[in-house]
This record gives sequence, C-alpha cells and structure tokens, in this order.
Amino acid sequence: MGKDEGLGELPKTHIVCPNCEHGEAAWWMQQTRSADEPPTLFYKCIKCGYGWRSYG
Repeated sequence: MGKDEGLGELPKTHIVCPNCEHGEAAWWMQQTRSADEPPTLFYKCIKCGYGWRSYG
C-alpha cells in the first residue's frame, strides 16, 4: 500500500504517528495469529504514510 493508496475507504483515528508525530492515522484490523488470540490493529499515518501495528 502506497502513502495514500486506499486510505480514503479506511476509518480514521486520533493516534500519534511514531515517525512524524502527526495525530491522525487510518486503521484496519486483521486476524494474524490463531483464532483464540486478539486481532492485530494496523495503522497508516495520513501525513507521511508510515505504517505500524498494535497487537491486541
């Protein structure tokens, strides 16, 4: 996914980007581990396009 690719369809949240410190990112959820584990939250900064994840 490029810097702006597909971000218009994703929900946005107020979270600080660890790369540029901008305060908004798009997010989505995926089940990356077994079904009995919580899903992983992925974030992509609206300003710089940096992506990171948070394990639920």
